[in-house]
Amino acid sequence: MYNIKSVAQLLDMPAVTIRAWERRYQVVNPMRSESGHRLYSEQDIEDLRWLKVQTEEKGVNISQAVKMLEKMRAEREVVPDDPVSADEPAQNAEQLRNFLYEAFLSFDIEKVNALINMGFAMFHFEKMFHDVLAPLLQRIGDDWERGVVSVAQEHFASNIILQRFNQFFQVFQINPRLPKVLACCPQGEQHQIGLLLFTLFLRRNSAEVIYLGPDTPHEGLEQVIERNGIGVLALSMTDYRLLPETEVLLDQLQVRFPQLRVVLGGYGFADVSERWQPLRLNGGLDEWTKWFRSALPAAE
Repeated sequence: MYNIKSVAQLLDMPAVTIRAWERRYQVVNPMRSESGHRLYSEQDIEDLRWLKVQTEEKGVNISQAVKMLEKMRAEREVVPDDPVSADEPAQNAEQLRNFLYEAFLSFDIEKVNALINMGFAMFHFEKMFHDVLAPLLQRIGDDWERGVVSVAQEHFASNIILQRFNQFFQVFQINPRLPKVLACCPQGEQHQIGLLLFTLFLRRNSAEVIYLGPDTPHEGLEQVIERNGIGVLALSMTDYRLLPETEVLLDQLQVRFPQLRVVLGGYGFADVSERWQPLRLNGGLDEWTKWFRSALPAAE
């Protein structure tokens, strides 16, 4: 056990910050010595170190980081003592993807959760989603289309990965000054990986997002936009064959909602009409950030 002075030295943190986090967010619950002094466990120190990394190195504010830690703790309670049966822990994103792939195909839920938890401890959450979970979901989907992975295996993996995305969608605070976003894939489009990542980016930047996901019927979309005060429509599409009817939809929405801002993603929009070209986003986080700062400045 460690006293607060030792913890502050180990973590290079002011003791007053540790006490403030403990008092306001209950991030740790140290024991007390007979004389009433705080005594911190190894797990307390690791949790504080994790919060310090999130806030100082990764730009997450403390309240958001605490929510993320609480989710990790809840999952930690159901993880066995030695969750990873591989010869050694994953050393990088590629190795972690491979471990997870095998665990998913084996329907090993405990190992899957343990590996994912380990990934979030190893990497910034955006790297975990962009470099591990999203490519993994793509690989499993591709293998299903090739007949290598069964429908059951694909559904098992997809549901768990989607749950992780949804958990993080709820973590971030909403800035009411930002326009509300509707995120969906056009009717007939089944691939939602890019849309999930873009939605995570939007939520990370405090935008409120209504996520409809893949294969969203065009009929009724106008009512959703009108009734929910949607200011931005984010469409993701990989199937270029859907482009003609999707452009018809865009034209209809432009007439009905002239103030609606649209952003398009995915190579299905590669040949979109010139009038929609400036609204295409094909890059990663850097391009998304430039678009966000120019298109969605918070109201003064």
